[in-house]
Amino acid sequence: MVDPTPLYLSPEQRERLEQLADAVRLRVALYPSPKPPPVQRRSRQYPGGRPNPWLTARLRRPHQR
Repeated sequence: MVDPTPLYLSPEQRERLEQLADAVRLRVALYPSPKPPPVQRRSRQYPGGRPNPWLTARLRRPHQR
């Protein structure tokens, strides 16, 4: 593995980088990322409750070889 090139920062740049890192840590602690919504399962029925005739016909069709 190749050693990373050392990063040379001026004292002002190092201070600014530390401030940014502290701000990021504080933001993560105060505002956790939202959880993604649950996955919606596709219903095999119409919204009214009747079965979908095309889907049921397709599922019940025997496999031909």
